[in-house]
Amino acid sequence: MLEFLKRLFKNQDQNLTFVVFDDDPESSTSYNFKPSRMWNLFYVSLLTVTIIVLLLVMFTPISGLLYNQHDAQLRDRVVEVSQKVQALKDSLEARDTQLAEIQQVIAAGDDTSFAVNEGSSVAMQSANQKRSELDFTSEVNNSGTLSQNEIIFSNIFEQAPEFPTDYPVNGTFTRGFNPENGHYGIDIATKQGTSFKAIADGAIINQDWTINYGYVLHVQHSDGIITVYKHAASVSKSIGDIVLKGDILGTTGDVGVLSSGPHLHLEIWKNGVPQNPNTYLIKS
Repeated sequence: MLEFLKRLFKNQDQNLTFVVFDDDPESSTSYNFKPSRMWNLFYVSLLTVTIIVLLLVMFTPISGLLYNQHDAQLRDRVVEVSQKVQALKDSLEARDTQLAEIQQVIAAGDDTSFAVNEGSSVAMQSANQKRSELDFTSEVNNSGTLSQNEIIFSNIFEQAPEFPTDYPVNGTFTRGFNPENGHYGIDIATKQGTSFKAIADGAIINQDWTINYGYVLHVQHSDGIITVYKHAASVSKSIGDIVLKGDILGTTGDVGVLSSGPHLHLEIWKNGVPQNPNTYLIKS
């Protein structure tokens, strides 16, 4: 059959005679035809059938049967995307509510910046008592309290801090000192709620909570050195407290808008110049 079709296609421009024999060999019927006409009829028939099928698909319910599965998959994806958008919207609303509550707390709360006046004598008297018990010498103003400038510029401790010293928390070093990019300290990744310690003797000169960094502690040491601890989930010291090397200052956490996970950010400043903490620290 295939060979017959090949011959018809090869000789389509010639006039061919098709002979049909009956049971009687002497009787036969012959037909003259041109194969090209037969092929043209085939192509026209095929085109007609194709057009009819397309019309049926476009204008009859048959199209629903063909595209039903595709539409179902498309609907499932639309529903999935809609659910994700709704979840994101709920998350943003919850975050906005939380930030609004935080702003209200900050607006209604006491100012935690370090400023000494006549009304702050109670807190500073407690700090002075601790200093006297530890035999530390300090300068006290007329009201019996320690002023900010006196803490910064006086020699609270007789001996300079001992460096290098242990890291303030056990964890994984994740980001280094890079002042060119505005990163003036190092980051140490830890588990949520891990305690961090003071790396030297000193006094708390500032304890604050910020949107970007969570709880922040500033500790003044001798020799013009200040250490800064950021992204704390909680703090156990207050302004004016004297701390010794190894004292617990608070716990780490994933707090602050600029936090990417539970960690402690440590900065060391000397005479107003940021220092690379890795030159002051050593793994124990």
